[in-house]
Amino acid sequence: MADITYQVVPHDNGWAYKLGDTLSETYATADEAIVHARDAASRQKIGDGDALLAYPAPDGRGWAFQELETDKSNGRL
Repeated sequence: MADITYQVVPHDNGWAYKLGDTLSETYATADEAIVHARDAASRQKIGDGDALLAYPAPDGRGWAFQELETDKSNGRL
């Protein structure tokens, strides 16, 4: 089970990724927001935890989910 979830949501006439109550900048497409959410997750330091990406399902019904790689190093930002 994921420790954090990035959601791709409609925002300001475009799309953004959301972590908790915090939204990213607005992107033109959901696909672009997904790319940026993956990048953000790859830099997220959550120890041994995992991240999950939730985005609108391609068939328009509900959500699709994808596990994301995170930075599991013990380094500091």
